[in-house]
Amino acid sequence: MGKNIILIGLPGAGKTTLGKLLSNITGYRFIDSDAFIEEKTGKSITELFQEGEDHFRSIESEAYKKIADFEDTIVSTGGGVVKRNENIVALKRNGTVYYIDRSVEDISHDIEVSHRPLLKDGLERIHALKAEREALYQDAADCIIKNDKPLEEVADEIIAHHYGSGKGGSAHDNPQ
Repeated sequence: MGKNIILIGLPGAGKTTLGKLLSNITGYRFIDSDAFIEEKTGKSITELFQEGEDHFRSIESEAYKKIADFEDTIVSTGGGVVKRNENIVALKRNGTVYYIDRSVEDISHDIEVSHRPLLKDGLERIHALKAEREALYQDAADCIIKNDKPLEEVADEIIAHHYGSGKGGSAHDNPQ
């Protein structure tokens, strides 16, 4: 039984793309929490948000409790996973949490905001989310990984940390 690899960070940080790459490398199953929620509810994330953010966050928390029971899984979380501490507590039961730290500028260059309800207002909103959530991401993380190089190198850093063969260049343990 292997611990899950939990990827947290801002929308557009690269969690899903990185998660799929890590799944290919490790053979672990990949779960995108937003897709998991959509499948379980039969509604899109945008539709769920239209019923109110609190409504969505409650559904999201229930999903993380279920996901936390999985093994050998790469989990790409929603950007707001850290808004409720219960999500992080659940995911850490059988997972190592990696904060994928990517600059707002890099995010703004290649995200499709139409699928991301909290980013429809553009760059200002991404900056606001970063300011609001940065400390939460850092506190939740077992390891902080900078996504500022080719994704294969970022994946290598996570794998090196996860399997204990050392820490890659910018990976570092969160002193807690």
